[in-house]
Amino acid sequence: MLFRLGIVVGFVVVSGCATELSVPVTGFIGDEPAIGQTTARLSGEGDFSASTLDGLVCSGTYDALDTSPAITIPATCNDGRTGTLIVARNTMSGGGTAIGRLSDGTEARFVYGNLTFEQAFGGSGAAQTMPYPGTQ
Repeated sequence: MLFRLGIVVGFVVVSGCATELSVPVTGFIGDEPAIGQTTARLSGEGDFSASTLDGLVCSGTYDALDTSPAITIPATCNDGRTGTLIVARNTMSGGGTAIGRLSDGTEARFVYGNLTFEQAFGGSGAAQTMPYPGTQ
């Protein structure tokens, strides 16, 4: 009986190991608020998706094992538009920002993880910068 219990406990512990991590994505596609998620998998597959209240959905895939601080992700929307996102990642905090432009010129701005839109883009939606340490 104790042996069987040990097997069950071991199975629960092993099956509880995470093989993917999903974090929320918030921002704007044009003037429309958008929300979604990005998911990185240990297999190296990564994907994101963001939707608006009007039914627009834009999504794409990326290499989740790429450790570069900035990556480029091709995006496709359900209305036929395509585009590119430039994503700046902070691997220490688990958050980051993304800016992009769709094929019709519509701009997109997102934050993900533990970063708020206002922290990254301020109330005006423009990117915020911080002085480089030691240059103040």
